[in-house]
Amino acid sequence: MQLMDTPDNKEKLVDAIKLFYDNVMEQKDLRHFFFGMTVDKLVKDIELYQDFVMPKPDRFYRESFSQTAPSAIQIKAPQFDELQITLQTSLRSGGYLKSQIPVLSAMLLELFEESRAQMADENIKVWKAFEVTNQMVSDLYNANRTDARLEKNGDVYGSRGFFYPFWTRVAGDTKQIIFIGQGFPSSVDTPVDAVEAFCKQVNDKFAHQKFSVRQSPKGPVLFARHAISYTNGVPTRMLMRGAKLFATTFEGAMNLDTDKLLKNIIR
Repeated sequence: MQLMDTPDNKEKLVDAIKLFYDNVMEQKDLRHFFFGMTVDKLVKDIELYQDFVMPKPDRFYRESFSQTAPSAIQIKAPQFDELQITLQTSLRSGGYLKSQIPVLSAMLLELFEESRAQMADENIKVWKAFEVTNQMVSDLYNANRTDARLEKNGDVYGSRGFFYPFWTRVAGDTKQIIFIGQGFPSSVDTPVDAVEAFCKQVNDKFAHQKFSVRQSPKGPVLFARHAISYTNGVPTRMLMRGAKLFATTFEGAMNLDTDKLLKNIIR
């Protein structure tokens, strides 16, 4: 979901955010959530970092959301629950459809949490677009209790600490960070039609992430790819969350393979 893809959509969203901000500031128990923040800052950060909000499974939007800000600035759980209710009420008042609100409110809360975290940072945790490299991504992964290494082609291979190993590629020409997951066949004779049928099952189960089948010299490969634009920079907390969610989704897909068509390297 692109939040501000047209002038009309931007105006509508900005109006809803202003309404939410005012509603929060009127509540004594909630107003500290936006301490030192302005509506302009919130809107700017949405424009800059919305591409880093990963799509989630449908069930995620039916549950109460968890806080994504660092623990030092998190608010009490009942207050965060009240904040979610206030946001969803504000979005309804702002003219959004009931069906749009769960996904939209989840995206906005994650972006608001990142704005708050940046305000509290002692050290900058946003990379400028011109400085992003594969080595920086590898170093970030390794600094966050996960193991990563650079492959010969320059891609970053993330292994331990992620639910399933995957690759990350910084495509400097298109200013994209790309997550790549691959499930290799258990045999060169693995039937492609069986893997394609399995891939359909995976796509039905994990509708938020697109999976496909690619042929290789060693047989059919289950493939997943997710690209994020970093034209406006890289918020490193959001990058780490995105990487972990991508790996978690790929692990879930591999665990559906009860016929062992593919090599599950973490079994």
